[in-house]
Amino acid sequence: MWALGAFVASLLIGLLIEPFRGTIGLENVVILYLLVVVAAAAIGGRAAGIVAALSAALAYDYFLTTPYHTLVIDTLAQVITVALLFATGIVVSIGGRVRRRSAAAAEAHADAIRLLHRVTETAAAGGAVDRVAAQGLQRLLAARRVSVLRRSPDGFAVTVDIGETQPPLDLEALTHLDREGRIPPGHHRILDGVMVLPLEGVALDLVARQQPIGYLVVIPGRDVPADRTIRLAVAAMANEVAVAATEQSQR
Repeated sequence: MWALGAFVASLLIGLLIEPFRGTIGLENVVILYLLVVVAAAAIGGRAAGIVAALSAALAYDYFLTTPYHTLVIDTLAQVITVALLFATGIVVSIGGRVRRRSAAAAEAHADAIRLLHRVTETAAAGGAVDRVAAQGLQRLLAARRVSVLRRSPDGFAVTVDIGETQPPLDLEALTHLDREGRIPPGHHRILDGVMVLPLEGVALDLVARQQPIGYLVVIPGRDVPADRTIRLAVAAMANEVAVAATEQSQR
């Protein structure tokens, strides 16, 4: 939609400026076109920005370079102007995407830190750490399911199960992360340059006093970035859940 809007805006700029092309400074027109590209990239994303850059370059060529109303350009200077307009538009689109990605990552890191703090406070108060951690991780990672399993004489007992609680969990089918949240080789998934969780889900060992007491299971619902900082925060929450479980069992 934003790509189409940018295309229409480029045509309108050309039509409105055309009667004044002999008197208006063409550098001002270039700025107008770049504003369209910036707006399209900022709101509609990289694809919309690239379409806007191409539309701007073609509209500028059609309305403002000689011979008019063709895509032919008869001077080298005008060729360079159109090429620079298109190239600048592409750079703006890519740069805008990088800024959005950085802002999204920073927000996710802040959310992870806030959740870890909330889990720690809940543990200190003797509250329901399992549920607070599971509900928070479901929101943080847009997870389809988050479960906490604890060892029992009969195997494992699910203490908290958030989200889609069917079918039964298959621990053997999950990718097991280490205590620092690292994904083992062979299970890495990179989407658009960013690490995401394996689709089958991940399990982190709950270990207290060097004894395994259960698992924290996260099954992603969609490909949400899970970089090193996010995975380390999840591992820290697993540790808090394990320690709290041990302390509660001794009370």
